[in-house]
Amino acid sequence: MILSMTGQAWLFASAMLVGAVIGLFYDAFRIFRKTAPHTGLAVQLEDLFFWVAATGFTFYYMLHRNSGEIRPFVLLGVGVGVLTYFLTISRWVLVVFVAVVNFIKKVIAAAFKIIIMPIRLIGLWLSPPIMKVYRSSRKQGRKIKRYGKSKLRKTVRNWTILRKKV
Repeated sequence: MILSMTGQAWLFASAMLVGAVIGLFYDAFRIFRKTAPHTGLAVQLEDLFFWVAATGFTFYYMLHRNSGEIRPFVLLGVGVGVLTYFLTISRWVLVVFVAVVNFIKKVIAAAFKIIIMPIRLIGLWLSPPIMKVYRSSRKQGRKIKRYGKSKLRKTVRNWTILRKKV
């Protein structure tokens, strides 16, 4: 399919937009990594997922907008879009969204503490009677254990006497 110069310019501009979207998608992974602890394997799997998704998105774009033709200036446009995004607004996107995610984490933690507070108060209120019952049951358990040992000794002694008689 032959494109006019205007069509090629629009294709290049939209390819730059696709590159910016891919850069924003990668920043989403970077925000997730900064706000949640990751292992090396998790980072590698995320990178693999990113590259598969970015390749699929670029392929879909080229298939939809360019009839599946691979034109070097489209790939160049995607690269320029990613580079432009990272050199201009990526830093600010990271700062703002990391701050927002950390704020949301603090709000959720505070809400969790507020929800758990009545349960903790009930536990503190019930703790002395529960400890009293626990201590007395431990004393009873020791007595039962001593009693059981003495009965066991008597039973073993009776069995040995019985075996000698038979």
